[in-house]
Amino acid sequence: MVGTVSPQVGEGGAVVPPRFAADGRTPLAIIGGTGYVGRLLARRLLAHPTFCLGPIVGSQRSEGLLYEDVWQQKEDALVANYGDQLWTRQPFPEALRGVRVSSLDELLADEGCRLAVSCVAPDVGYVEDILTSNGFAVFSISPYKRSHNLMVLEVNPTQMPRSMAQGAALFKSPNCVSVGTTLALHALHAAFGLRDVSVCTLQSLSGRGDALYPPELVQGNVYPIWGTKENTETYIANEIAALVPTESLSVRAHRVGVHVGHFVDVRVRVRDAAALSSVEEVYAAFEKFAPLSHLPEGALPSLPPRPLHTMRDVGTPRPASHCGTPKPGRPPAARGEWGGMAVSVGNVKLADGAWDICFSLVVNNMVRGAYGAALLMAEYHQYLSARPDELLRLARGAEASGAEAPGAEAPGA
Repeated sequence: MVGTVSPQVGEGGAVVPPRFAADGRTPLAIIGGTGYVGRLLARRLLAHPTFCLGPIVGSQRSEGLLYEDVWQQKEDALVANYGDQLWTRQPFPEALRGVRVSSLDELLADEGCRLAVSCVAPDVGYVEDILTSNGFAVFSISPYKRSHNLMVLEVNPTQMPRSMAQGAALFKSPNCVSVGTTLALHALHAAFGLRDVSVCTLQSLSGRGDALYPPELVQGNVYPIWGTKENTETYIANEIAALVPTESLSVRAHRVGVHVGHFVDVRVRVRDAAALSSVEEVYAAFEKFAPLSHLPEGALPSLPPRPLHTMRDVGTPRPASHCGTPKPGRPPAARGEWGGMAVSVGNVKLADGAWDICFSLVVNNMVRGAYGAALLMAEYHQYLSARPDELLRLARGAEASGAEAPGAEAPGA
């Protein structure tokens, strides 16, 4: 693994991110880099094998400020609002001490960086259009234009090479719940075919980033979010429908007093119910699902060997225990969650009323559901860009097969 690189001093004594070190890595900018997801991604990029940290672009309010000051201010506000028993402060990386927040103009003038991850709110999503029109490839988790070129790599793996061959520059990942749920649903679809799906979420507070809920709504409480200013249910329903074929789909969403990790209860009617005789067949379908296993080992550094981590113990999965957040003495990769990039699935039950299969999943909404999904897209883009013959072969194969391109359009997302 590439170790942390120290910041460097630029013009006028300004400290810049450690992206110009001669280690062969490619700089990756972060748009919305002062937000909660952006901060975690900045920390991850310090030790990424093929990408290094490019400019950290924030809002106009934070331009030119020390990244450390913005980071600490936001972490202080989160802990003050939710309390230190519920919210764990994210420590500032020493390697970024002295780095200042960049402006969009500074990024556009930086000829050494032409890749960016976007974590911006939809009302400023137009920044993504500015970047793509200036030659950037943008890997986005923002709801802005999420109906275009939507992808979860293991769910619609041909979408990336197909869209790259067509000259696309904006690549979209869905809502964090949609990422985890479509992975599990696609595994079941491959094994049994899907008919009807019901999804009920209990989503952690970090899914709202630095936005602060009034504590009484979420501490020791469950907060239904339908009808609020959050469009979560609509996003999830539209994105799952775009990525996985179903006849009907119901989604209900709630916030709960958990820091990281979305818990999702899923109920399914399948086309081939006769093939279901034990829960082991469901677990086998989850464990068999690895659509990108043909790639060379390490080709995509963030790709887990299997995207679904099965759990058979009673009372699992649980958000605080099984979302892959590192804990002392418990390396996440060794546990199977692969540092939050694998989705934990379990609690399988068959023949429950109208439903053929019931199961639960936990997705790390900060890692696999957010910056990890964008990083995985960037890694696959980098891999294919270095292999134009393979890119064209995959793109032509997708066209020749006549397969639909799930995610090309998500209705009204």
